[in-house]
Amino acid sequence: MLIDLHMHTNRSDGVWSVERLLDEVDARALDLFCISDHDTLAAYPLPRSPKARCIPGLEVDTHHGGHTTHLLAYGIADPESPLLRALGAQRAARAERMAEMVEAMQRQGIAVTMADVEAQVTAGASYGRPHLARALVACGAVSSVQEAFDRYLADDGVSYVPLARLTAREAIALVRDSGGVSVVAHPARLREPGDLLALIELGVDGIEIAHPTADEAYRAAVLALARERELLVTGGTDFHAPVEDRPIGVAFPDAEVERLISTLEARAAQ
Repeated sequence: MLIDLHMHTNRSDGVWSVERLLDEVDARALDLFCISDHDTLAAYPLPRSPKARCIPGLEVDTHHGGHTTHLLAYGIADPESPLLRALGAQRAARAERMAEMVEAMQRQGIAVTMADVEAQVTAGASYGRPHLARALVACGAVSSVQEAFDRYLADDGVSYVPLARLTAREAIALVRDSGGVSVVAHPARLREPGDLLALIELGVDGIEIAHPTADEAYRAAVLALARERELLVTGGTDFHAPVEDRPIGVAFPDAEVERLISTLEARAAQ
């Protein structure tokens, strides 16, 4: 199947509207997809029915072992679910943190303002570092979003401000309490080699094995681990903005997709 279970819209830190992304889902003839905006279900309900099947969900930014850890939460569509209620405070914290990062940039002598950031944010969307990165590009402080992260906004960057987040343990439990399935997002980006095993011990349901940061060797190794631990596997492009030669959609084994769908159906019935 051609699937993409990790995509962002301008309801969080992506550049495309939900409608524009759905156009691309249809154009690429995806079989299955998820719009997984950060800490919000604002993309749902979808404005129209695409040709592909949709699994509702979101990406949850958590804290584990002193580092940011991202979890994908699938099968959750209720804004009043335990997970979404807990994330309400996290969304408010994002706005406060953005103001602090703007102040940190100004201390670096860069004339960027909250108004510049807000110009990059769709009304109602949750703030994310890509919004500040795009504001820095727009004001000429950097030449690209990647440069903004490399110079200022990465986790160890001079203008990075940590976000008050749920712990991974809390988020995994909240996803289950909300009737969903939790998956470790882009494990190749975890800061410590032991973090993946630690997240598995905390009860995560699956691992995202197909992601732009995972080469074939890493993907094979993580797939072997997932099979050993009887975990689900997923894949996606982590789409935020168009990238040349990287369209949305990844080829994925039918059997693994069916395992995910069956697990989601069973979890919803509990």
